[in-house]
Amino acid sequence: MKQIFIVSLCIGLLYAQVYSQADSTPLNGVTFGFGAGYNISNHALYSYSLTPDETHALKIQALPKSKFVISSVIAIKLGRLAVSNQNKLLNMKAVKGEQENFSLKSRLVINVGLNLVDISSNDVAFNKNINGGLGIGCLLNDFVQVAVFYDISTERQLRDYIVSTYINKSIPNGSAVYNALDENDNNLFYNKTFGSFSFKIIFSLANKKS
Repeated sequence: MKQIFIVSLCIGLLYAQVYSQADSTPLNGVTFGFGAGYNISNHALYSYSLTPDETHALKIQALPKSKFVISSVIAIKLGRLAVSNQNKLLNMKAVKGEQENFSLKSRLVINVGLNLVDISSNDVAFNKNINGGLGIGCLLNDFVQVAVFYDISTERQLRDYIVSTYINKSIPNGSAVYNALDENDNNLFYNKTFGSFSFKIIFSLANKKS
């Protein structure tokens, strides 16, 4: 994955020049698209189980901190950009007939992302909660950008005191013990908020003005 991002950035640097062709099509300032990349959590996540024997002892297992994510993205361009109809390269949109100087800032994009699918080494999961965040990207051409996001997500986790008290032990349930764990049981689980970083390649749709 690192090689893909390095190659993409090199392509972007090759495009970072001024092209003054008058025959160009302005880009929409706000576009909708999809992104894909890796998400790395700042915190440890765990899965929980009970042993199948008569003790039903609590066991925990750490989950991978990184996963592949697919997101929907709303992209807001910071520069007045156009794409040349001659060589398909980016240039600045002419203002009152004058060509503006091109800069890296012109390629920056503010992104709002909503994570739709998480793919880890354990499974493929469609997000049931509203997980996503804000990011900043750099356009490589008129419809592709590389971006970094800070994401916020919620996961159902066992309450801390239950983990610290009953790890490798039975969890009392009245006069008996729990023989199964139900994530919907608020006596056991709660919604825990996590922060994470994502590195994505984003593809925009309907990027040119009609």
